[in-house]
Amino acid sequence: MFTNVLLSVAALASQALAAPTLEQASQLITRQGYVSTCTSTYNVLSGDACFVIIDKFHSQFSLADFYSWNPEVDSNCSNLFPGETVCVGVNGTATPLPACPSPVKPGLVTDCDDCYTVVDGDTCGAIATTNDITLAEFYSWNPDLDNECLTLEVDYNYCVGVSA
Repeated sequence: MFTNVLLSVAALASQALAAPTLEQASQLITRQGYVSTCTSTYNVLSGDACFVIIDKFHSQFSLADFYSWNPEVDSNCSNLFPGETVCVGVNGTATPLPACPSPVKPGLVTDCDDCYTVVDGDTCGAIATTNDITLAEFYSWNPDLDNECLTLEVDYNYCVGVSA
C-alpha cells in the first residue's frame, strides 16, 4: 500500500512539474500581452527567463521595466513559453538585440557588430591580432577587462568590432 501511495504521489508531482504541452503553451502565448507603446519585441526561446532576456540585451533595461512592459508576465517570471513575444523597448527606447550573444561581461559597447568567443589559451593580444584591431580598441570595447587581461574568461563573448 505504501508503494502505491508513493507511486501516486510521484505521478502527481511529475504532472504538476511537467513542461506545458504545445497546446497549453499556444493557449498561453495568445494570452500574453505587452503595452501598446512597445517598439521592440523579442521572441522567447527555450530556456529563457526574465533575467536571461535582460542579460541577452546587456541589461539595457531593468526587471521593473520588463514587468511594466509585459504586465501579463507574473512576478516570478514563471509563465514565459518558447514562441511567445515579449516587449523589450518602448517609445523611442528601442532595444536592438546586441551583436554578442550571452554570456558577455558588463559594459560591452552598444555599437558592437562583431564578437569573439574566448577559448582556452586565448590572450587579449592574440584576440586583437587575429581580429585586426589594436589592443587599445579591444580594451575600450570591453571595459570589464583589466590591463593585464587577467579577467578574460573562457566561453564569454567579447567585442572585436564596432559600427563605423
